[in-house]
Amino acid sequence: MDNKIEYLHRTFMGLGAAIGELFGKSSQEQTNLFASYIGTQIGKLLLEKGIVTKDTPVNELIRIIADELEFGGEYEIVEDDGMVTLAIKKCNVCPEKVGGPAFETTVCPVPGIVRGVIDVVKGTSGEGYAKLKPGDECKISECEMTAEVES
Repeated sequence: MDNKIEYLHRTFMGLGAAIGELFGKSSQEQTNLFASYIGTQIGKLLLEKGIVTKDTPVNELIRIIADELEFGGEYEIVEDDGMVTLAIKKCNVCPEKVGGPAFETTVCPVPGIVRGVIDVVKGTSGEGYAKLKPGDECKISECEMTAEVES
């Protein structure tokens, strides 16, 4: 594992610990909120660099996010019934995968980051959902056809 990934692991482990300390128990919902702001900034950067456009399909956008951020060492993207699901089998940011602390609940930043990137790139204010099984396989699902935010 190279240094970039190790620093990324520690960044997200620290985020989870901070959320737990600031708000009592660790919370996935709070992590999603914090991480969505990170995703917004990442989405802006992807647009600025021309890596994505507002026309990039959601399934392709999710693949680009996973590849650019290198959080999924092994993943697959499945489309079914209007939903796009990112199934991460080997995660590069899961504290359990790198021998980090176990939190009372999940504090994974990936769903929030994905949501933030999609919202800023596609101009949406959507909802996704995640089924997180730390140390096993986590699934993050997003609607394939998101409605644009009314101006």
